[in-house]
Amino acid sequence: MDLAVSAGYSLRYMGDVERGAKSPTLRTMNDLATLLNVSLGTLIVEAEELLNGKPKPTKKSLHRPKGQ
Repeated sequence: MDLAVSAGYSLRYMGDVERGAKSPTLRTMNDLATLLNVSLGTLIVEAEELLNGKPKPTKKSLHRPKGQ
């Protein structure tokens, strides 16, 4: 919820994006990357890896170790 509100998007829209019911625009993805303090490229690469079931930690990764 905090991410959606902080980025200025509705909870419904962000939920639709998370479920795959809607596709975010590059502008939306850039807004989220900026908010998360990662590059747009990192956000895209890690999202693709998660979709393919093989996350690979990067230098500045969005992935968090379990328990944190």
